[in-house]
Amino acid sequence: MRREILKHTRDFIALGVIALLAVLIGGYILSNQRFYLPAWVPIVGSDFVDYYAQFSTAQAVTPGQGQTVIVAGVTIGEIGGVTLKNGTAIVEMKIREKYARIYKDATALLRPKTGLNDMVIELNPGSASSGEIARGGTLSVARTRPNVNPDEILAGLDADTRAYLQLLVNGGGEGLSGNSKELSATLKRFDPISVYLAQIGEEMGRRQAYIKQGIRNFRLLTEELGARDTQLARWVRSSNDVFAVFATQQSNLRSTLSLLPGALDATNKAVLDSDALTSQMGPALNKLQPTAVGTAASLESLQLFAEATTPVLEDQLRPFTAEAGPTVAALRPAAADLAATAPQLDTTFSVLNTLTNELAYNPPGAQEGYLYWLAWGNHLTANMLSAQDSGGPIRRGTLFSSCDALTIYEDLGKGNPELGTLIELLNAPKVAEVCAAPAASAQVARGKQLARRSLEQQRANTPGAPTGPVSDAGQSTERPQAPAARSGAKGGESR
Repeated sequence: MRREILKHTRDFIALGVIALLAVLIGGYILSNQRFYLPAWVPIVGSDFVDYYAQFSTAQAVTPGQGQTVIVAGVTIGEIGGVTLKNGTAIVEMKIREKYARIYKDATALLRPKTGLNDMVIELNPGSASSGEIARGGTLSVARTRPNVNPDEILAGLDADTRAYLQLLVNGGGEGLSGNSKELSATLKRFDPISVYLAQIGEEMGRRQAYIKQGIRNFRLLTEELGARDTQLARWVRSSNDVFAVFATQQSNLRSTLSLLPGALDATNKAVLDSDALTSQMGPALNKLQPTAVGTAASLESLQLFAEATTPVLEDQLRPFTAEAGPTVAALRPAAADLAATAPQLDTTFSVLNTLTNELAYNPPGAQEGYLYWLAWGNHLTANMLSAQDSGGPIRRGTLFSSCDALTIYEDLGKGNPELGTLIELLNAPKVAEVCAAPAASAQVARGKQLARRSLEQQRANTPGAPTGPVSDAGQSTERPQAPAARSGAKGGESR
């Protein structure tokens, strides 16, 4: 089977597409033919409730032709069947479940939907206050009206009236022939009148309601006054006494009224000043309004913060303040001394700030600042002291020296035993090992001369030490000028 399907794939797909189109077209046709599936079919199933209506005549009502039951233009069901009982037509109405709410004051009218008398039932479900009709109930003939054809109306007229009506219709047809635009314009002119008349009717209805309410309130007022005649008599007497007091104070009232113009002038000036203030304050307040709106969120956050910190202030800061009071009192003299020292500290920290800025300054270009090289120095120091023995860390490093310096080390060691011991511990190379080249002879001679002068100065400052010039071997000699000559003979420099 699978092989045949793969072999005829195109034919199989074409058959599937045709079947799908057939299902869609059939479903569309059935939906327009008001085909309803039973309620037990999921999703698309429909459930109906049967009601009945009695009509004096059910002409043109044909079950099975899609004649519907409508409420306010919405289809809620269809006509199921028609039976005759005691000379009255009983029309079955199949109402959908979700619209199955028909009350006892409901009305039903048979009306044609088209000129071919395709009938529908216009149903007014009624009001819930009258009570609901049980399912399967019947509307009586008194609450239904059949369709009335024009020939039935004309049949009720006598021959003369029908003739006059015929003349009237013919004359109207001749008069309106070719005047459709004029008739339309004339009818449009009546449209504003109808709108105004509707507004007048609404206002008259409100006026009538207001009049009724005013009459009722006046009646309540008169009844209340009639029940309180004693209080009214007392109020009249009290008013008489008040007016009598006013009469005795006529002169005072006159003087008061004479002061009233000045007070009114002052009030007028104050109002003018207030108007100028409000004219300036209005734009200012309008500009401050966004700030006020933005402050609302801040105030809400501040309120939440205050509510959250209130327990901290009450339970922690207040006891701490009480306990810290004596300590603060004891610290007051120290604080006074610190206040006197503060200006000097200010200067100290200013200098320290300048020093820190100098250390942290990174100059432009490839050269780095002090902190960069300080970090490198820290790294190199840790690397230099990374070795140790039983005596502790051992500093290691590389000592660079010139022939001039090596010569000074050897001559100083010969002339001073203590320095000689330290120099021996350096394990420095010998001059003969590294300075045998002829180019280094001048540096060796200069080193010897510097060493001799250093030893002479040291012995001159040391009591009891031998005096006199020092030879190349570090020994004292006589002071004649032979050393200088000898030094010059060896290529040294005499100064």
